[in-house]
Amino acid sequence: MNVLELAQRKVKMKKVSSTKGGEWHGPCPGCGGDDRFHIWPEEMEGKGAYWCRSCGKTGDNIQFLREFSGLSFPDACAELGIALPDRPSPSLSSRFSSPKAPLPPTPEAPSFTPAVHSSPADLWQEKAEKFVAWAQEKLLWNSEAVAWLEERGIDLKTAKDFRLGWNPGEEGKDYYRARKAWGLPESLRDDGRPKALWIPIGLVIPYYVEGVLHRIRIRRPVGEPRYYVIPGSSMSIMMIGSERRAFVVVESELDAIACASACPLAGAVALGSVSAKPDADTEAALRKSLSILLALDYDAAGKKAVAWWSQQFPNCHRWPVPKGKDPGDARRMGIDLEQWIKAGLPPALTIEAKEAGINSGQQEKAQGSEHKQASGINFELRPDLPAPIRELYELLRKNPGVRIINSESRYTVMRNGKFVGGRINELVFRVPEVVDYILKNPAQLIDASNLIVEG
Repeated sequence: MNVLELAQRKVKMKKVSSTKGGEWHGPCPGCGGDDRFHIWPEEMEGKGAYWCRSCGKTGDNIQFLREFSGLSFPDACAELGIALPDRPSPSLSSRFSSPKAPLPPTPEAPSFTPAVHSSPADLWQEKAEKFVAWAQEKLLWNSEAVAWLEERGIDLKTAKDFRLGWNPGEEGKDYYRARKAWGLPESLRDDGRPKALWIPIGLVIPYYVEGVLHRIRIRRPVGEPRYYVIPGSSMSIMMIGSERRAFVVVESELDAIACASACPLAGAVALGSVSAKPDADTEAALRKSLSILLALDYDAAGKKAVAWWSQQFPNCHRWPVPKGKDPGDARRMGIDLEQWIKAGLPPALTIEAKEAGINSGQQEKAQGSEHKQASGINFELRPDLPAPIRELYELLRKNPGVRIINSESRYTVMRNGKFVGGRINELVFRVPEVVDYILKNPAQLIDASNLIVEG
């Protein structure tokens, strides 16, 4: 008996779609309402899946009986005809037999040494920065790519914040450049001729760490491989919102961007592949977090990954999207990513956020109209500016979502309602020249557009 059959015992459901096994909407058996309860009867290997977009409850047929019928796990399994392994009852003789040897201790999780990644070479960064800036401009002219991103939970403002771009190629063909021009070592083809650096047409996904460009990944519209990393990139794991206290772990960087921008209560980690492991920086943040939601595919490789993560991080639990194969797919199919993420977070976070009045979009609302990335300043005309001020300006320009709060009652650095660490934090709090400069700034909310005051 699947979720749909169980739900129809309690509420009236109506079919709204026939694709991929069908979709049904109706009142929630728990909180009522109209059409807020969604069911996909063919999901979860035929057990069905449900999700309420109001109360956030989600699960399969066993969880449905536990949630809405008050059954225990064994009783729910019995109701569904699912056999559980018999637990042997102690025999009469065993009660009086000599005590057995203690069970061996539970084996510890296998040791794990996270990788440490360094930033790419200077020449590579110089070339890559120019390419990213150029691709950003090209994305604005590609309405099809912008619409595709919006479908998957990344609006134009978010795309600008993360400096996403589009490479149209040259006359509709992929770019090829000399590897040496990007500071890359020579690589030879089978015939002995030097290989060129391949830069294919597609969506450009840069990854910055504290304002430094570490990687460029390109999502190709057609062909294999679908995702391509430009040689010379760092393979550091993408982590968004390192200061947050919960994280959603996904495979693709676009899904991480969509999740982190949808819900300010949780950061996001993009592994790049289901078998990848967190690097040193990512692991440190995950160890300190209250909750890790693992939203990876549950195929053979995914099951293996879930087992590894569960061993390494006791605060981690599997949290699949209620519909589709990944968060971007779920968003395209109408799932509210913020509600889905919040439903998986511990009450300590959601209650705290409610009391503090944190919700998605609130920070932007308080800050007024959409922030526009500041254009570059000609520092030759401002020789009076100390080097740390110039550095802070460049970091703020490359991280347009970061704000310095400079009011009488508060002095801090935030992004989307969360504190910002790293080099920006170090400059703002620990470099006296920067602190003095900011305190003299009359603005209470400072970003790249108003950091530099007239001399």
